Amino acid sequence: MSDDVLARVAATGLLSGPVLVLFSGGRDSTCLLDLAVRLAGPVRALHVNYGLREAAGADEAHCRALCERLGVPLEVVRATYAGGNVQAWAREVRYAEAARLADGARVAAGHTATDQVETVLYRLAASPGRRALLGMPAESGPLVRPLLGVTREETAAYCQARGLP
Repeated sequence: MSDDVLARVAATGLLSGPVLVLFSGGRDSTCLLDLAVRLAGPVRALHVNYGLREAAGADEAHCRALCERLGVPLEVVRATYAGGNVQAWAREVRYAEAARLADGARVAAGHTATDQVETVLYRLAASPGRRALLGMPAESGPLVRPLLGVTREETAAYCQARGLP
């Protein structure tokens, strides 16, 4: 399974050259980080600790440990929520920090085929039309989504096969 995922992601060409991985510590971004280490270089990671969950500190510690294990420099940013739409705020913080740190690198997000389906369905429900069917692009400026051809189940199997927590 891991070789199949590696081959499919390599075929996209989206993980080449310097890459900054948006690293939450979940399975999708863990899979992405490992793939970036195997396919790209140099690789750095960004973890945003939003402090919204009780486990936020443990998530950060997990990200630090895995980046150390993989030899990936990690930048951790702590953000303070000030109100409004939580998801929009978190996305704005994450992408602003990525833009600040990218320094010409591609910024890789761990969106999968599963996320793509969810995005299309949400957009169809919220505002039916042609735009809703387009989903998320694989590449938009420096932002790349190399896992759009991989399901969430495949990222979990990849992590298990590679011994990644």
